[in-house]
This record gives sequence, C-alpha cells and structure tokens, in this order.
Amino acid sequence: MGKKLKKLAALTVGAGAAYAGITYLMYHEVMHRHAPIWNAVSPIAWKKMCEESGAPMIDRPNDPRYEWFATAPFETYHLLNDDGQQLSARLYKADKPSDVYVFLSHGYRSSGPNEYSLISRFYHELGYNVFMVDHRASGDSEGEKIGYGFYESKDCMKWLNYLLVEFGADIRIVLHGISMGSATVMIMSGMPDLPDNVKFIVADCGYTSAWDEFVHNLENAHVPVHPLLDGANFWNRHFNGYDFRDANPLEAVKHAKVPILFIHGDVDDFVPTRMGKELYLACAAPYKDLLITHGADHAHSYDITPEPYEAKVKEFIEKFL
Repeated sequence: MGKKLKKLAALTVGAGAAYAGITYLMYHEVMHRHAPIWNAVSPIAWKKMCEESGAPMIDRPNDPRYEWFATAPFETYHLLNDDGQQLSARLYKADKPSDVYVFLSHGYRSSGPNEYSLISRFYHELGYNVFMVDHRASGDSEGEKIGYGFYESKDCMKWLNYLLVEFGADIRIVLHGISMGSATVMIMSGMPDLPDNVKFIVADCGYTSAWDEFVHNLENAHVPVHPLLDGANFWNRHFNGYDFRDANPLEAVKHAKVPILFIHGDVDDFVPTRMGKELYLACAAPYKDLLITHGADHAHSYDITPEPYEAKVKEFIEKFL
C-alpha cells in the first residue's frame, strides 16, 4: 500500500473513531442519569432560556403552595418494573376518603416532588388523592438510563395496575404529565390496555417525539443534526433497544381513548409551542382542548399562570369525573 493510501486509511479510521466517540458522548449525556457535562451545563442553559423568553424565575421556597407541600404527610410505595428496577412513588392522601387518584408523571431529569411541588395542593384541596411517581433513573427510583416516555409509559402502566389492586378496581384516575411526563401519559393514551379507570389526561408541554425534540434543540444550538443524531440514535438502539422515533406521542394520540387537555406555554422554546398545537390537532380523543398560557416558558405554565390552568382542569373535572 502506498504512502497516500496508508495516510487516507489512517484518516478514515481516525474520522470514524472520532465520529463514534462524539456520537456516543451525545448519547451518554442525554440518556444516562449520571451525565457530568449535562449536569454542569444545564442550570446555566436553563437560566439563559428564562432570560431570553422573558419568563420569570420561580422562587418556590417562598411560595405558599410550596410551603404546604414541604410539610404535607405522604406514604411511600415501591414497585419492580419489567427490568427489575425498584421504582418509588409518593401518595398524598385526601383529607377525607376519596376514590379519585391524580397520577403525576414528571419530566426529564426531574422527580415527582420537584415537578409537582406547586400544583399538588390544588388537587389535594379538591379532595383528591395525589400519587406522584419517580420515573426510572430519576428521584428515588433505580435505573441509569432515561427512556423519554418509551419505557416510562410501560412502567406507569404497571403503576396503574398496582393502584387498582391496592386501592380498588373502581377507583377513578386522572393522568397528569409535564414535559417528558406529558409524553409518557400521551403514549399511554393510545395503549389498548389502558384501564377504563382513567377518566382524562392533562398533557402539559409534551413533545411530538423524542427524535423531533432532539432535532429542535440541536438546530437551536446550531449543531448539525445529521449525522450526529443518527449516530446517537444508533447507540440508543444498541444499548436501549428502541429508536428515538419510537418514543412517539404524536402517533399515540391518534389512537387516544380518553379526553386530553393539552397545555403549552407560548414562549416555550425547549419543547416549542408548535409541538403542543400539532399534538392537539392530531389527537383523536373523544374530547380534547388546548390551553396556550401567556408568558410561560417550558414546564412553568402552572407556576406562572395558575388561574387559567386551574380553571381549565376544573372544566375537565366537571365533565369527566
């Protein structure tokens, strides 16, 4: 082999190794619980997004809703998922016996207590039981890899069956999800074995698919989508057994069995507002509605605009509970 061919071969191997390394790093940072770059950079990026959108930063410790949550008693429950991971959940019991359980599904790299520390009091004051899960690889639950709703939806179906056994086959359930948690409950909406106990769903700022979400944020960061995302998706298929396109709420809501309330902030640029509108338009649920909240960025619709949020949820409660 001539010197030029050897040099070309070396360059090709080097480029391939660099591509594999870069795309594996991308995969690791977005999928793994312990992602050092993400954990270091995300607080700075989140603050910058809030500043650019004009949405206020939420000071939860000084909010009376948070003060209630910080002292409210709860019970802890555990469940083994199909991968043998122990999942954790909290139950805030209603003051008086109630057959209504509000099932709260949190977002990416969050937890039940972190995501729902403000809205929990609203549901509790309505007289309902509040059941919040920590998804796999989050909060007090085990697991290292985040599933973007693909695996979380399966885990949550197990939780629903657990609730029916634990609290009675006739209980009524409301599913409420935020961000990745919204994607999770939307995926559940199209599952043929979704229990009839689920009366309606609140889907707050969910994405159309994990693939679409990655595309949007890579483009926002001026990072080439192809071939980088294709490589990260290769690693995800190899290690996690699913394609980013398989975490697909948009396809799921086309088969939705229960009413869905879609909520999205009008200055959300992490999961763009257009995705909420696309999901609403595609949804084939027997009843649906869309609330676009003014001045709210990602996952802050309730924090910033609680009055219209609560009013719209109450409309669904009156219709379907």
